[in-house]
Amino acid sequence: MNRLFISIKSFKPYFLIAVLCTAFSVSAQQSAIQKQYDSIAKILSKTQDKDSVFTLLNLQKGFAEKTNNKKQLIAVTLKLAYIENGGSLERFNHLKTAYSLSKEVIDTIGLIQTTVQLARISQVKGNFKEALLYASESIEFSEKAADKNAIIEGYATRANIYSNISQNVDAIKDLSTAKKIALQLPDNEKMLIPLLKTMSRIHYSNKQYVEGLQILDEIVTFYEERKDDRKNSVWRNNKAMIHLSCLCAPIEEQKQNLYKSIKSAKKIKFNAGEAYAYVHLARMLKNEKKMDSAHFYLEEASKIELGRRAKRFNGYLNQIKGDYWAAKENENQAIKYYTKAYDIWDELNVLNDKQYTAKALADFYNKQHNPAKAYKYMETYVAIKDSAFSKQKVEEIKEIELTYAFEKQQYKDSIQNAEALAVLDLEQQNKIQQEQHVQQILLGLFLAALALGGFAYYAYQRKKKTSKILDEKNKIIEKALQEKQLLLKEVHHRVKNNFQIVSSLLELQTKDIEDEKALKLANEGKNRVKSMALIHQKLYQNDTGLIDFDEYIQTLVKELSYMYASEKRVKTNINTENMQFDVDTAIPLGLIVNELITNAYKYAFDATKDNELNISINKLNEEEYKLVIADNGRGIDDSIDLAKVKSLGLRLVKRLTKQLQGKFIVNNAEGASFEITFKDTNTRALLD
Repeated sequence: MNRLFISIKSFKPYFLIAVLCTAFSVSAQQSAIQKQYDSIAKILSKTQDKDSVFTLLNLQKGFAEKTNNKKQLIAVTLKLAYIENGGSLERFNHLKTAYSLSKEVIDTIGLIQTTVQLARISQVKGNFKEALLYASESIEFSEKAADKNAIIEGYATRANIYSNISQNVDAIKDLSTAKKIALQLPDNEKMLIPLLKTMSRIHYSNKQYVEGLQILDEIVTFYEERKDDRKNSVWRNNKAMIHLSCLCAPIEEQKQNLYKSIKSAKKIKFNAGEAYAYVHLARMLKNEKKMDSAHFYLEEASKIELGRRAKRFNGYLNQIKGDYWAAKENENQAIKYYTKAYDIWDELNVLNDKQYTAKALADFYNKQHNPAKAYKYMETYVAIKDSAFSKQKVEEIKEIELTYAFEKQQYKDSIQNAEALAVLDLEQQNKIQQEQHVQQILLGLFLAALALGGFAYYAYQRKKKTSKILDEKNKIIEKALQEKQLLLKEVHHRVKNNFQIVSSLLELQTKDIEDEKALKLANEGKNRVKSMALIHQKLYQNDTGLIDFDEYIQTLVKELSYMYASEKRVKTNINTENMQFDVDTAIPLGLIVNELITNAYKYAFDATKDNELNISINKLNEEEYKLVIADNGRGIDDSIDLAKVKSLGLRLVKRLTKQLQGKFIVNNAEGASFEITFKDTNTRALLD
């Protein structure tokens, strides 16, 4: 026994050396693996090829597993998920792995990222119960992390799921909560757009078409400005759905909307956007009794492959084919396609469309004297109708939206009151500090011989504190200035919206006008309102407070040429680069340009020749600018006395030129040429 103890005792130093060597070896090995991991990260930052990225990420994953670095493993697994297709099983499995690892190490950021993605994939797969659980978890984790962007995304995702299962009151509540949070963010446009999208779908499902169209117009404009063809196609198709439901827009406007959707979809080979646009177009043509054309577009839509979106689209396609054959009074064909659509809606649990097809089948089987099947489908129709949105639920949604509007105003008022109190408090503190400072200076003079060093240190500290207070005041002033700029943009936005409402009212009014002269005057008034609305649109779309007149004239010419050009070929040359004016100059100048371009399109051009319109604005000197609008048309009749002309358009041009303190000259060589010299706002103010 003693011998064994001695041998163990003598072995102990060697054992410790072995342990230390092993630990050193493991540490060196882990360091080498970490270097390999970091080197792959550098390569990944420069790699674009998807297959190469996939291979490199799997290598990184292997190294992270060897070192048992859970944080790195979560990051790599999330990257692997994001390069897979949106709703694929592989992406779902990667996200589940990242979710489990994040829970294990309590990684809040990882949990937020994984839960919201898992909610969306579960929604696509039709597993709404699981989707709601993940979305609720995402909101919970985001609120713990106080991540406002993530909270908004979580509520928006859950609202989208609620709307899929017709729980629209819950969806509106979530969207209202998300909006309140988004309003607290300084740059909230990007966060509000997804909320508007979901809100538009809910309005559509509740047959609140006017509200839905207002939201969709803003969304379509947003994506057109950013040249996002895919989303532009999607939301133009959504707009078409509301057009078809409410019949609240001219048929030509509806068609133009869909032609633009098809053009955007074809440009990027977006099959789903193209297919849905064809079916919407077929519905419009059916409503116009153009049955052959409607059938053509339905067949074109049937040829498009849609992959995982095929089932929901086929439900819609078969439903519209049922409507088509019903309009053709072919009962058997109508029943065939309505049945196909009903089976798909039943499988996907899409209640509104299931209710529609059930009612159609009940009516057709009743006509064919088949009471058993008629009763079966009518029973389904009544059951869904009883569970669908009642008038009371719609009122609940309205009440929630009104509450949100009130709370939004209340929030703004509370912020303003808090800022006012803060300013008063700072002023009071400043007075107190000034009095203390005077006392301290007097005391310092009295004890200068004894406390010169101490006073110098104290004065330094006071100066530092005063600087901090001034910095805080500057921040308050800067914040107030930002809010003022935001309010000004909102004013321009609302003015533009009011002009658009006036324009729309004029357009509606013209439908009842039979007198050609009155109709012409109404249309001219509508164009003038549009030209002013365009000014305010450009103002709220930039932060400078100035209108880029090159961009403004391009847009104005495009609209006027669409309205007046007809079969006339007109080449337009615009030379207005780097011309920017404030609103006081832009509105009268915009009206002048509108009147003169309209005059050229109406009277100057001939459908049998090549017409040309030249528009230019040049700065003559420090005080004056020159606008020239010239055409190569027939010119102005020499017998016309421009000084006595009774045309409202030319009278308006003269009046507005006088407002700009300018001169109006007309030349009549090789067509009509209108020259206007004018002064900008600053120069006019100096002269006044």
